[in-house]
Amino acid sequence: MDILNINTGLLPIKAHFFLYYAANSPINPFLSTIAKQRGYSSSVFGNILTLLLLLTIVVKPLTGYITDRWKCRRTVFLCAILLNGLITPTLYLIPGATSSTGELSNAETFGSLQFWWFAAVVILRMILFMIGEVLQETICIKILDGDTEKFGKQRLWGAAGWGIMSMVAGAAIDWYSSGLTQKNHLPGYLISASSFLIDFIVVLNLKVPETSGPTTNILKDVKIVLKNAKVCVFLVWATAGGMFMAYICYYFIWYVDDLATIYHPERMSMLSLIAGLSLTIDCFGGEVPFFYLSGHLIKRTGHMTAFSISFAMFALRFLLYSVIRDPLWVLPVEMLNGITFGLSYIAGISYSAKIAPVGCEGTVQGLFSMAFLGIGLSLLFYFLDSIYLSKTIQNLSHIILKNVNLTK
Repeated sequence: MDILNINTGLLPIKAHFFLYYAANSPINPFLSTIAKQRGYSSSVFGNILTLLLLLTIVVKPLTGYITDRWKCRRTVFLCAILLNGLITPTLYLIPGATSSTGELSNAETFGSLQFWWFAAVVILRMILFMIGEVLQETICIKILDGDTEKFGKQRLWGAAGWGIMSMVAGAAIDWYSSGLTQKNHLPGYLISASSFLIDFIVVLNLKVPETSGPTTNILKDVKIVLKNAKVCVFLVWATAGGMFMAYICYYFIWYVDDLATIYHPERMSMLSLIAGLSLTIDCFGGEVPFFYLSGHLIKRTGHMTAFSISFAMFALRFLLYSVIRDPLWVLPVEMLNGITFGLSYIAGISYSAKIAPVGCEGTVQGLFSMAFLGIGLSLLFYFLDSIYLSKTIQNLSHIILKNVNLTK
């Protein structure tokens, strides 16, 4: 049924995308600064992400396989949303570890119960986020009857939710933290939990299509797909794109924080607002228009050419970051997010849907997500953290030996 050329049948999936990313935007981009405030070093935070992203390699394709095989998309989808809404606020309740020197040493960090509590909650909620991402993409493509050109027009509502709520959360955190030495992220946790719970209600009323084809030969069909050389090249490119996105997703706000600390201390009072505005520009200045136009662009250029264009723009984006000193100047650079992340993401989703055999849609989407947001990011953090590996092992050995001696 259409009213004023609006397809009302697609309103629930649009509402879900908006609410799901509205729920995650006050937390996910700020995790690095939350960890920093607790005294955890960038290498320790990188270790958490490395473990998390290694789990992604298993979680995403496994989610697709399980929900394809046992036709349980709706149940798993609802559980992932509800549990994330209940778990996320517990991050606020975890006390921060303290050190006389400010930043904790690796030995102090890994010997702290608070750290392991913090790491466990972060990893669990991010796994739930991954499960939701894989399933929502598959569900949306099924609702659209495989019309990948329309996918971007639904997904742009997720960008809108992320952009609006990241700005609202950033401003609310700055306001609530006025006069404090550190940012208090309570408003972000409240916005996140509320959005998750509303989204749960929306999805309860969403018709979730299950796998319609046979499920007995899923692995066999996927093996056939992977024997295609073009598909393997596509997955390699997705892995490289994931490495580029890792810098931006997990260290961008930390980088902006460092720019303010080193070059422009006067910006510290508005740091969360700058971070929120950058995410808003990411979405409304970049992702929304490219999500809307992506179907037409990919139809004209092809999937592989779209990846090449986005990679060239990633190079330009990183070059501009490297010469910026004032945090405010990152804002216009974020306009490139649409042609970097937005174009490559939609190209990956639509190509995955194109090559997926009947009954294997979720599994193939999981493979793309594994490459783009799993293997690529994990490889990056492996390279970044390799210089800390021997030191971390030494510290862990020291803690274990110390505890063994105490028990004698």
